[in-house]
Amino acid sequence: MIRSEHLDVYDVRLTTRAPLFIGSGKSYVKKEYVFLSPRVTRSPQSRVLLLDEHRLFRLLVERNRIDQYETFMLGAQTDLYQFLTADCRLTLQEILSLSRCTIDTGDALDASHSLKEIFAFVRDGNDCVYVPGSSLKGAIRTAFLTDAVLREGPEGHTAARLHSKGFEGDYINTLSLKKDRDGVAVNDAVNSMFQGIRLSDSLPVSDEAMMLAGKVDADIHGETHRINLCRECIRPGTELRFKLTLDRSVVDPAITGESLLGAIRRFDRFYESCWLKHFTLPRNAADVSYQDALLLGGGAGYPTKTLTYPYLGESAALDEVISVLSQIRAFQKHRHDRDREIGISPRTMKYAQYRGKLYPYGLCEVSIS
Repeated sequence: MIRSEHLDVYDVRLTTRAPLFIGSGKSYVKKEYVFLSPRVTRSPQSRVLLLDEHRLFRLLVERNRIDQYETFMLGAQTDLYQFLTADCRLTLQEILSLSRCTIDTGDALDASHSLKEIFAFVRDGNDCVYVPGSSLKGAIRTAFLTDAVLREGPEGHTAARLHSKGFEGDYINTLSLKKDRDGVAVNDAVNSMFQGIRLSDSLPVSDEAMMLAGKVDADIHGETHRINLCRECIRPGTELRFKLTLDRSVVDPAITGESLLGAIRRFDRFYESCWLKHFTLPRNAADVSYQDALLLGGGAGYPTKTLTYPYLGESAALDEVISVLSQIRAFQKHRHDRDREIGISPRTMKYAQYRGKLYPYGLCEVSIS
């Protein structure tokens, strides 16, 4: 930790224990990437090429293949590799020269099945993968607030309070930076204690650390159901580096790097005792530890994004979640009213498959120093 005047600056390191997905909102449809099978690459692993559009169109113009490309994009054919080799007469080396990045397909795509739309990871203006500081801050916020409400206990807590500005006033908007005309602190984001907790974006992540992962839902008995979904993910074992800055002129002196780690550890224990205990591990589940860990990004699951269970207590929270999910039209067919018998809601765990093993999405080891 480095202290400079009123600022304490910490190094934060996340090491992915599972595939991590932070979506950009963009996707690549089947006709926008080149799938290279092991037969083509002459390697054990298939790859996906994401092409540089400017280089591709320059080449199509030079080869007088724009009309053929338009026919391909509007037609039923979906194999871009087949189009480039058969219709445009490109060699593999020429196709590789059009690539802006190459990604390991993992277990998500293979030559024997139809290709899928790929949901893209967030990238910066230089087309480099990174993890936004806001994603990590959101996970730390959940852990911090889980710790705070567990210390207080669920007595007297109501769902109405949880979903109101009153909750934010109790735990988050505790500063006095902004006051009304009577000198009373205003309950809004300007007075959020998280104003004094800043997290940088991660350092850029190499494309070599990227992989494709599908999504597998597992029920409480460990029975799995594969979802037709493909995500661009950071592979397990990748180190991500951030800077955490605590503004001492704003945050409570009790909040330090070590106290945040303590909150994360208490969140981990609660997550295991309240959530994981209900689920049998599916076949081929990876052996992963939830100690000193955060879960972030897409697929991390309901309890990593909300405070319903720690704030209301398990029984009342179960009733509240069932009530909310049962009112959402898209979820009504799932019959969440039956979750009371099961004892947990939602009743699925989200997994990503990597090298034949199932990993809980977004699990990362965290250190703050």
